[in-house]
Amino acid sequence: MTDEQYQELLQLVRGRAGEAFRAALKYDQHDCTMLYIRDDVATQELRDALDTLVDRARNSGPVAKTDVYRGIGETQAIVELHERAALIHLRETSNRGVIVSLDRDIAQGLGNFVTRCNGVLSGN
Repeated sequence: MTDEQYQELLQLVRGRAGEAFRAALKYDQHDCTMLYIRDDVATQELRDALDTLVDRARNSGPVAKTDVYRGIGETQAIVELHERAALIHLRETSNRGVIVSLDRDIAQGLGNFVTRCNGVLSGN
């Protein structure tokens, strides 16, 4: 994915989520880069946990893979809803992806939002 595509993704998220946009990072097999982080989210606790969180993302996978069950189609994103945030994990390849963090209350209409994000990532 190009830098322009990452910027387009950030604009999409910012336009849809507004102030509820907490953070976004991209990762590959070796490192990660914070694309955006809201001031109140940029804590030392997050900085200390970031490597572990990204390692978990690299090793995570969908519950329903198409090699086991094709009835619901290909995985588009892995979504985690927490007490204060929703995390959207958009995989680009098996070892590269983007994680977007939003305030919890923004999770309404998540399906369309994930589809649009994946469109940006694929260049469509």
